[in-house]
Amino acid sequence: MADSGFSRPALPQLIATIRSDLLTRFSEDVVLRRLDAEVYARVQAAAVHTLYGYIDYLARNMLPDQADPDWLARHGNLKRCPRKPAVAASGFVRWENVSDNPEIPAGTVIQRDDQVTFTTTENAKTVGGTLRVPVRADEAGHSGNTDDGIAMRLLTPIGGVSSTGYADAIAGGDDIEALETWRGRIHGTVVLCRYRCKTGPPADVNLTHLG
Repeated sequence: MADSGFSRPALPQLIATIRSDLLTRFSEDVVLRRLDAEVYARVQAAAVHTLYGYIDYLARNMLPDQADPDWLARHGNLKRCPRKPAVAASGFVRWENVSDNPEIPAGTVIQRDDQVTFTTTENAKTVGGTLRVPVRADEAGHSGNTDDGIAMRLLTPIGGVSSTGYADAIAGGDDIEALETWRGRIHGTVVLCRYRCKTGPPADVNLTHLG
């Protein structure tokens, strides 16, 4: 990560600088002069050190390459480049060889053996002995993606339906965009803007990753 270029003096350095300046300017008695200078130096240095700290904070956050998460969100909003949110996995749970045409209603909770839960999104009826119900993971993120054939269990019994079904094409879950990936996209919008200010990007520049 690039350096902001701002150098913040250490507090002891500020005290020494201000003390030296006061000693050279005061024309009082040597003892009193030194006592006063020490007090003034420490008080003023503390105040100045705080101001330097705020300037350092602003220097780091004025551009997206070093910005803290809260400031990065501001940069992203200004550049119309919001952070990509987490996405919940979705798909189906399937039961085979089902008789008597039972139905699973929307809102039914189904759980994987590792305690990850899913909720049915629509009512589902048996067709040709197969009951296939659409589900969505209750928590957004990659953890909801489930390999086909993984056991999925009803938390509440439903008449005519085995307690265990099997995952069927449950995918599409993704975690919230990594902070540094988002930072890179925001920084990339600056590059894209530069090209757009001209006649357009050169043919050998691939900007598709900035979207």
